[in-house]
Amino acid sequence: MHTSYTYLEIFENCPKRYEFQIIDKIQVPKTKEQFFGTILHKCLKFLFSKAPLYPTFDELMDYFTIQWKEADKLKWRDEKQKEMFFNEGKRILEDFYKKNIPSLSIPLDLESRFEVEIEDEENNTIHTLAGYIDRVDKRDDNKFEIIDYKTAQKMPGQSALRNSLQLSIYTLGFFKKWPNLTDLDNVVLTLYFLKHGEKLSDRQTAEEIAHTKERVLKDIHEIEKNYFPPIPSPLCSYCPYRKICPMWSHLYKKEENTPEEKEINGLIKEYFAAKEKINQQKEKLNLIKKQINDYATKKGLERIFGEDGYFAYQNQIIKDYDTEQLKQLLISAGLWQDVSVLDKKRLDKLLKRLPPELIKQIETLEKTKNRKILKAVKKDIDIIKSELKED
Repeated sequence: MHTSYTYLEIFENCPKRYEFQIIDKIQVPKTKEQFFGTILHKCLKFLFSKAPLYPTFDELMDYFTIQWKEADKLKWRDEKQKEMFFNEGKRILEDFYKKNIPSLSIPLDLESRFEVEIEDEENNTIHTLAGYIDRVDKRDDNKFEIIDYKTAQKMPGQSALRNSLQLSIYTLGFFKKWPNLTDLDNVVLTLYFLKHGEKLSDRQTAEEIAHTKERVLKDIHEIEKNYFPPIPSPLCSYCPYRKICPMWSHLYKKEENTPEEKEINGLIKEYFAAKEKINQQKEKLNLIKKQINDYATKKGLERIFGEDGYFAYQNQIIKDYDTEQLKQLLISAGLWQDVSVLDKKRLDKLLKRLPPELIKQIETLEKTKNRKILKAVKKDIDIIKSELKED
């Protein structure tokens, strides 16, 4: 199989989108966010390709403005939205220019294309992993820095960088292109978040590189099963295939005026109205419970009795996991799609059918803590008193 980090990321996020985009090759218009990211990448390539005679800031802005003309082909909500994106692009490039030019060294390579062969010993096959690295620098400390630009709104934590499939694959690509540079300690992996003007950097170990190869092969094995279920997530909001996705089909294809459709709409409305009432009651119960708990704490009581029953404290052991590490472990095992939102019930169900070795790995990520909870017991106070007399 010939694949890439981008393809594997799409598959891990949603196999159904992978089917639409990679296998069926269904063409969709480029989103505003994709266009915005492409323009900024082009501008930074233009900037660094001229090194060491970097363009002036005005020349960079002229190039950006020329490239921005392609924005006329997109569907914008209104001119104000288009202008906001344009001004944001100018701000990002201005901040980047002031912060980086001319302090950086001449890039070793720009948009470096690579192809890495990964051997699948289990099936006696060879797979090719391809991609592009935005920039490779040789720094003043003689270390090589692999840099990828990001236009995301949010910056992830350092742990997400440690488990980044993208940077691990880029490391493989780097050593494929420069096989004589074999020291992992001399390679720095960096994600540059353009909107924030900040970099996150890390290094890979030999064990992590081996883990990356295993993860890639597991993804490929899943793809080869030719089963592509949809996985709903917040990413659906940005998916261009939502109108043809089975998870969203009713939203886009329902017939508004049929009696059956009106009936189901009424039932859904009735359900959420009832749910709202239940939630209001829960809020009221929680407030009452808090007041009882405050009283018990103040008086130093373990049980608080009333005419209709009593409240008593119980110790409860709560299991939790290091969320990011658990996610990466399940992804590498090809099981992330089974618990993609880390739902506790789905995870507990999954644990019952996992191999013992994987269960042991997950258990190392487990954290337990004791919590004292206040539980209500409905029992007539007269019955309680009679029980006491019998004792």
